[in-house]
Amino acid sequence: MALAVGIVLADSSIVVLALPDIYRDLNTSVFDVTWVLVSFNLVMALAAVPAAMVARRVGPGRSAAVGLAIFAGAGLACGVSDHLSTLIIARSVQALGGALAVTASLELLPLAVGSERRATAVWATAGATGAALGPAVGGILTQLVSWQSIFLIQVPIALAAAVPILTIARHEMSTRVIESEIVPSVGRPHIWANVALAMVSASIAAALFLLVLLLIEGWRLSPIGAAIVVSVMPLAAAVGARVSGWVEDERSRAAAGALLLAGGLGGLALLPKAEVALTVPPQILVGIGLSLVLSALTETALAGRAPQAIHGGWTISARHAGVVVGLLALTPVFTHDIAVQQKQAIDAGTSVILDSPIRPTVKLALAQKISDHLELEDGKVPNLGHVFDPLPEDEGERSEVVELREELQEQLNAGATHAFSPSFGIAALIGLLALIPIGLARRIDL
Repeated sequence: MALAVGIVLADSSIVVLALPDIYRDLNTSVFDVTWVLVSFNLVMALAAVPAAMVARRVGPGRSAAVGLAIFAGAGLACGVSDHLSTLIIARSVQALGGALAVTASLELLPLAVGSERRATAVWATAGATGAALGPAVGGILTQLVSWQSIFLIQVPIALAAAVPILTIARHEMSTRVIESEIVPSVGRPHIWANVALAMVSASIAAALFLLVLLLIEGWRLSPIGAAIVVSVMPLAAAVGARVSGWVEDERSRAAAGALLLAGGLGGLALLPKAEVALTVPPQILVGIGLSLVLSALTETALAGRAPQAIHGGWTISARHAGVVVGLLALTPVFTHDIAVQQKQAIDAGTSVILDSPIRPTVKLALAQKISDHLELEDGKVPNLGHVFDPLPEDEGERSEVVELREELQEQLNAGATHAFSPSFGIAALIGLLALIPIGLARRIDL
């Protein structure tokens, strides 16, 4: 059951490092490819609570088994998709199956581990582990195999997780006894904790999606290279998980986490240049902050409330709704800023071309090729490397053209860094605003 939860919640982040390859392979734009993420998170947000109700009515064993089967089938469809529209539809179906599996697992876990408190801990840990490992695994698979392999590898894993759950499903069908039905409903959804979860999750969208795009598309790192860089966040989150035990008061822990998260995102907004090492300190703040705030808010949202599947569904809904809002709000901002910064960088690079000692005929040819390339790359962060191919045969002229290429790419890298700054700044503000629902919560347990 922990494997089922981990693989489903990993799916909301595992595709992040593959997005640049997807939008180039399927010949689309940055804005359009965000729907590969948005569609999954939107359906999860809408389906989580209804899926939990289905699990209560037909049985969590059957719901989890069917959900994993749907998740696996839709994953196969994602892996063979060759159009953006079919990929988005398959992702939506995959999220529907995932919602069934994740919420039903929370209903089954207390029977397996002996208590609701331990079940909540296992459920939350499995989900956090899956989400944290997702980007690194996705980056490795994208570079070593292909972006399609990310979805195809989920098929056997989901089916393997479903096998032991089939025993419970058969028991429910043969006896028509659904254990969850004997658990009375206790407590309404914790509104402020879930609102805060949504706002924090909107910031998470920036921390992962924007940083990955900056590293791969702006600074030209490989998917594996970017995976190594963003692994700082889950490592810091692991440290934060140990630190969280030192702060027993959930309200204090949530507030501290929100402040660290906002501080880290603010640091990413203020990057002075395209330097990977400069992203490490902000990522550490983000990782520790996320660990503190997510654990505090999730524990509060579920503590003393039953049935666990329903209230767990509300937390899933809130978190994924926040990701959707964050992506839809920030994507237009940074795509607009990319276009503006791209123009400014090329204007600045024009003087570099004019001052270059290379022959005028070569300058004119390069200018035309660069202009044509930028037209095709509208809405994307351009890579000018292959525009300069083939290099001149004359050794002296070749070195001058290579130097020109490097100077122009530096201009574009600087432009990309500045283009992402406003979006990181907005995400930091959203993280700070999460302090409002945390502060408005009247209960001492938050």
